[in-house]
Amino acid sequence: MQTMKKIRAALDFSWNEASLALADENNQVLASETFLLSGHDASSLPERLERALRSQNRTFSEVGEWTVGTGPGGFTGLRVASALVIGLAFGAPETRVRGMSSAAGLARSAFAGKPYPEKVLALFDGRRSELLAYGLRLENGSYLHDGYTAVFHSPEELAQALADYSCTALEKDRAAIAKFDPEAEKRILFTPSIRAEELIFNDPENFSASPTDLIYLRAAVFVAPRIPRKI
Repeated sequence: MQTMKKIRAALDFSWNEASLALADENNQVLASETFLLSGHDASSLPERLERALRSQNRTFSEVGEWTVGTGPGGFTGLRVASALVIGLAFGAPETRVRGMSSAAGLARSAFAGKPYPEKVLALFDGRRSELLAYGLRLENGSYLHDGYTAVFHSPEELAQALADYSCTALEKDRAAIAKFDPEAEKRILFTPSIRAEELIFNDPENFSASPTDLIYLRAAVFVAPRIPRKI
């Protein structure tokens, strides 16, 4: 009897839209899906993954590789996706598990079918009239972090970065970016989703990053110091 080859799975939940994908060892996409989860309700994620596997007559035990998006993104979603993938791979030492920058998935999704730029800046709405930036460089057909991160507070800061990078962002952040700098918006390539299969295909043999190495470009919560109560 011929043994079925194990498949590769990926999950990204870096914002309110989750993305999952399955692929074979020949980079054939077997399943790919994106869906919004209201209020970061992640209860349907295991069922969605199981349904995707059933569509290929597979089970969780037949996943040989897991890739999870590690951000930048929302605190809750990143932690949920990381914990879920670690749990699904628990007790299967032969299963490889890794983290992959969601920004790399964003860049590959945005430029799919086009020549990949050598340097890409992934932009995110940072709220409070700020933009968050994460730099990537192209190396052997994959996007790797180039060490650059920033929180932009002015259009001048963004313009300086755009002189060095091609720029991409999610469609959901278009309005915030246009408000921040209407001229810069015209130079940014927007994409509706981070496709999870692009996480699988980016730097595919590098399993050095843990799914718990989550990327936050700044603290999620700012709380003023509390004055100790005097008795």
